[in-house]
Amino acid sequence: MLRSTEDLRIRELRPSRPQPPLDPFAPPRGLLERERRRGRLERSLTVFLTGAECPFTCVFCDLWRHTLDGPAPPGALPAQLRQALAAAGAGPATVDRIKLYNASNWFDPRAVPRSEFDALGRLVAPFGAVTVESHALMVGPRCQAFADRIGGRLEVAIGLETVHPGALPRLNKAMTLEDFDRAAVWLGEREMDLRVFALVGAPFIPPEESVAWAVRTAEYALDRGAAIVSLIPVRPGPGELARLAAAGEFTAPSLVQLEDALDRCLRRGMDGVTADLWDADRLAACPTCRPGRLGRLDAMNRTGVSAPAVACLICRGGP
Repeated sequence: MLRSTEDLRIRELRPSRPQPPLDPFAPPRGLLERERRRGRLERSLTVFLTGAECPFTCVFCDLWRHTLDGPAPPGALPAQLRQALAAAGAGPATVDRIKLYNASNWFDPRAVPRSEFDALGRLVAPFGAVTVESHALMVGPRCQAFADRIGGRLEVAIGLETVHPGALPRLNKAMTLEDFDRAAVWLGEREMDLRVFALVGAPFIPPEESVAWAVRTAEYALDRGAAIVSLIPVRPGPGELARLAAAGEFTAPSLVQLEDALDRCLRRGMDGVTADLWDADRLAACPTCRPGRLGRLDAMNRTGVSAPAVACLICRGGP
């Protein structure tokens, strides 16, 4: 894939990759969790596979740190998945859904070669549902080819990020709302599910408008058939985000903002919305009420209902 001038500039600002280099045959990290879906708590295992870096260069993304310099060797991805399933003791009696996240695009031939589809499909065949992640532009025939090899229903997770008309084009995502809409229709016509990632604290959006635009983005995704919308707080970091922060074009979201975004969605009856809490303990927050706010977010994720607000005499913050 040819790199644009913007791609090259963003990549030049990145720090060095973590050392030592990642081992493509090492056991990957797995996460067992329960997620609310269609009125019930679904048991899922998320497997964080190690493979090739995403060909796109979004200004906010730090997932490249968890990828290889090049494609994974043949057989590496199935070997990783096999180890993860064994370590978790995952089977159809204990896990409803397998999420295969590779910090990239599942349907990028460089990241997941088609030659690996059969082996990967056999490993997830016992499970009722499989989720993978992809850029909207890569939704197409390769999705069907992989769906034909799994036993359950395929769900494709797409980063919509934001519907803010000024911010989305500047994220260097190479995606328009029309591209997203096309992918959503394509999946729906083939009875594949759509999961959407929406950013809280997206660059180029004033911080006082961040929550409102996250809610609008979630609503847009649900209107186009998304089964789940995950609100993801943008993680601050070095490189391009640090440059944008210094220029006043990015402000890292707070825990209160994530809480507020989820609360507003649920109060509007948007049951398919959840908050991503994987790194929520790192968000800026009052130390006195942080535990209560994390607990409230977890409760709202599990129930799909707005919970009583957290009162704090120290920060006086809250939705």
